[in-house]
Amino acid sequence: MGRRIVHVVDDEEPVRRSLKMMLGVNGYSVSTFESGASLLEAAETLVPGALLLDVRMPDMDGIEVQKRLTRRGIDLPVIVMTGHGDLSLAIAALHGGAVAFLEKPFAKAALAEALDSAFLKLEDIDAYSSRQAAAAASVEALAPADRALLAGLADGRPIEAIAADLGTSAARVEVRRARLFSQLGAESAADALRIAFAAGLGPGQTLRDNT
Repeated sequence: MGRRIVHVVDDEEPVRRSLKMMLGVNGYSVSTFESGASLLEAAETLVPGALLLDVRMPDMDGIEVQKRLTRRGIDLPVIVMTGHGDLSLAIAALHGGAVAFLEKPFAKAALAEALDSAFLKLEDIDAYSSRQAAAAASVEALAPADRALLAGLADGRPIEAIAADLGTSAARVEVRRARLFSQLGAESAADALRIAFAAGLGPGQTLRDNT
């Protein structure tokens, strides 16, 4: 088997250069694109691989790129990169089928974990489906109130709004969120959201739906 390939799409040249060097050192072959449009121009000829896609780019954002790839039947496992405060965009990307999201600046370990998910989907769909089923089972095993909290997070609702809906304080929701992450085996909000989406939660779910 040849080296796994990662396609990097980011409008910032230093980011592209840094990721290409980091991924190359770790044994990946890397192609880079400065815009969503340039990726789409080459989409039909891309070697199958993981797509590391920035969300906020001029002219065409990552969500639109993802939608256009889907409409054209190009099924690359997508990892979206977001800036701080772009959680709603990350949720939209996960709802559109992304396998993971990374909030900049991200650790090498987080990138490695996201790439593992992407290549699992690309290379062993049965194993990927089994992992999705395990995520759904872990969510189903939660108490109704904890599923409601997870649904609120997956819907992109702020802690204060979730607290109001649950009739409790924001401080208590924060404590419950930490406990929820522990129950799910999630090491971060990104991991918890991945599990939530694997279980079918996402935008449009309500707290009442899951109580």
